[in-house]
Amino acid sequence: MKLYEHEAKDILKEHGLDIPERGLSEEEREYVVKAQVFANNRREKGGIKFAKNRKEAEAEKQEMIGGRLDTQEVKNVLVEEQLDFTEEYYVSFIYDTDTRKPAMIFSGEGGTGIEDREASKLPLEDGSQFRFRQFLKEQGFEGKEVVKLGITLQKLFQTFLDEDARLLEVNPLAKTEEGYVVLDAMMDLDDDAKYRHDRNLPERSDLGREKTERELRAEKIDEDDHRGVAGKYTELDGDIGMMLAGGGASLTNMDALIEYGGEPANYTEYGGNPPTEKVYRLSKVIMSKELNGLWHVGGTANNTDILRTMKGFVQALEEEQPDYPIVVRRDGPHADEAFELLREKKEELDLNMKLYRNDTPMTKTAEVLMEMVEEE
Repeated sequence: MKLYEHEAKDILKEHGLDIPERGLSEEEREYVVKAQVFANNRREKGGIKFAKNRKEAEAEKQEMIGGRLDTQEVKNVLVEEQLDFTEEYYVSFIYDTDTRKPAMIFSGEGGTGIEDREASKLPLEDGSQFRFRQFLKEQGFEGKEVVKLGITLQKLFQTFLDEDARLLEVNPLAKTEEGYVVLDAMMDLDDDAKYRHDRNLPERSDLGREKTERELRAEKIDEDDHRGVAGKYTELDGDIGMMLAGGGASLTNMDALIEYGGEPANYTEYGGNPPTEKVYRLSKVIMSKELNGLWHVGGTANNTDILRTMKGFVQALEEEQPDYPIVVRRDGPHADEAFELLREKKEELDLNMKLYRNDTPMTKTAEVLMEMVEEE
């Protein structure tokens, strides 16, 4: 789960890191006004503004709210005091895929354009101050700064571990007269570890926004049943429902649909031989959206009972009785019985549905569906 800047800073503050004072003050001061969205280069895109006083800050905040940045609606705005600083650094903690251990990425030049600046990587066996001090000395830091900055880096690393983060990025970490202050931060938390934490954070999708009602419904499908997977559902803005059988071809199929002019209403996968009930519930979630077409597609399965899964799909068709075009392309164990069931329901429910087996390429059936949609 990605956190907005203000959420990440709240967690860092709990771990003893310094952050700018938040909110508008009666005292005369300058402010930074920040749109709380998941977007790179917010300043260049108008998502970060600087205000000389309280009145300007309030005006900038009101102008941002309700606007859009990188297609995201700005619902929250963070207002903080503007600080003077002498140095700014880039610091992030990740799990290094090469060593399979935590690592720190550090640059003596933080701020915008960090992608084009030199940075050093420190593999971490532990988070001792000595290790961070040794690293800073190697980077050319001297005197008290080695100790003070080392303490700050240790606190950041401990936060990364304690909070089960997949990523913690601070850019910049600013050196002020009072010490080191986190001016901007981003965190990505491991969803699989959320049971270990008592957090009051709204559920949100991989796209960064809060999860929709359909996404929350789908998430519950796999919650108490380990048999197969059928609860991976991400809602998109299009009108063509996609019921994708799992495998490497799922993204290829979505690309094919887009290439033929379709706009996906969702991205989802099911696989691992889920029971009929789970496929039924996923089908209901997909069909609950206003659609102009539905594509149920997958390769030739070897570990999925096609009849078992299609029974769930057919049950949803019986209840929803959609009037939009439907294309099914699937094959595998018990596919003969499954497609006989589909043909029966097509006639019984008078569905505008075409059925294909593995003698027709999956991507070809995307073209067929879009031709059917255009004919409607």
